[in-house]
Amino acid sequence: MASRTLVVYPDKSVMIHAGASRLVLALLDALDERLPDGSRRTRVDVALSGGSAAQPLGLVATDASLAALAASIDWTRVHFWFSDERFVAADSPDRNAVEARRLLLDGLVASGKLPEANIHEMPADTRPAAEIAKVTADASSVDEFVRSAADAENASLVDAAARAYADELVREMGPEPVFDLMILGMGPDGHYASLFPASSGHAEVLVRDRLTVGVTHSPKMPPLRVSLTAPLIARSRRTWFFAAGAGKADSLAHVFAAGGEVPSGDIVPAGAAVANDVPSGDAVPVGAVPVGAVPVGAVPVGAVPAGDPEYPSSFASGVDEFIWFTTEETVVRL
Repeated sequence: MASRTLVVYPDKSVMIHAGASRLVLALLDALDERLPDGSRRTRVDVALSGGSAAQPLGLVATDASLAALAASIDWTRVHFWFSDERFVAADSPDRNAVEARRLLLDGLVASGKLPEANIHEMPADTRPAAEIAKVTADASSVDEFVRSAADAENASLVDAAARAYADELVREMGPEPVFDLMILGMGPDGHYASLFPASSGHAEVLVRDRLTVGVTHSPKMPPLRVSLTAPLIARSRRTWFFAAGAGKADSLAHVFAAGGEVPSGDIVPAGAAVANDVPSGDAVPVGAVPVGAVPVGAVPVGAVPAGDPEYPSSFASGVDEFIWFTTEETVVRL
C-alpha cells in the first residue's frame, strides 16, 4: 500500500482547480505508459464520485488553461466507472452519473471523443414512480409486516444491482479488477462511496469478499445505494480524496488518527514538494467480516488497511499513490 499524503490548499475553489489539472495530467501519464512489449496501454479505468470530488470534471471541459492538455487526451481509451451510486431513476439529478455527464462526459460523447460504451453506470431503479413511492412509504410503516416486506424488496433490488455491476467489472477488467484512478470524497460523518459509519447501523465497510455491495436505509438520502467495497477501492493504483470545509475537520482528524499519527510536518501546503511518509495502516485479514456476505463473481477481493468503522474513510488506501486534497479550514484539528 502507498503511504498517505495530505496536500492542503487555501480554499475549495483552488482545490478544485488543482484537481482538474492533476486529473488531466494523470490521464495523459497513464495513457502514455508502456507495456512490456513497448506498446501503449489500451485502456485506463477511472472511478468517479459525486459532490466536491466531481467538480474538477467540469473544469476539464471549461478551463481555458487546460484546453490544450485536455485536447491531447485519447478519450477512446478512457473508461469511467463510479465508486457508488444512488439507486434511483436513471434520469434523477440525485445520481452521480447524471452529474458527471452534465459536467464532462456527455459533452465528450456528443463531440465524438468518448464512446458511450466507455461510461459504466451503476444500475438504476426501473420501477414506476408510484411503486417506488409506495415501497418507500412502506419501509417507514409502523406495521412491522409491511415494513419488513418493503425492506426485503429493496434489499433484493440493490443486491441484484450490486451483483450486476460486479459482473460488468469482471467482464471488462478481468476477475481481479483494478482501477487506475479512484476519485473519492468524504462526507461530514466520515463516509466514503456509500460506506457509512457503524453508529448509523451499517457494516458494509467491513465487507471483504465482494466487489460491490447494496445499501439500504442510508443515513443520507436517498436511502438506497450501490457501492464498491473497501478492498476493491484500496487496491486502486491511485486513490485521491477531495475533502473541503470546516464541517469535515473533526472527521478528517479521526480518519487520520485511525491510520496513524500525522505530525504537522507531514501536512503539505499546495505548491510544496509532496512527501510520502505518512503510514496508512496495517492490513486487516481477509474474511474478518461480515457474516452472510456472498462472493460476487471472483475470488475473495482482499485485505484493506486498518481503520475505524465509525469513520469509514479511514479504510481507504491506494497501491501506488494515496493523496488527500483538502483545505486549510479542514485540517485545523490534525
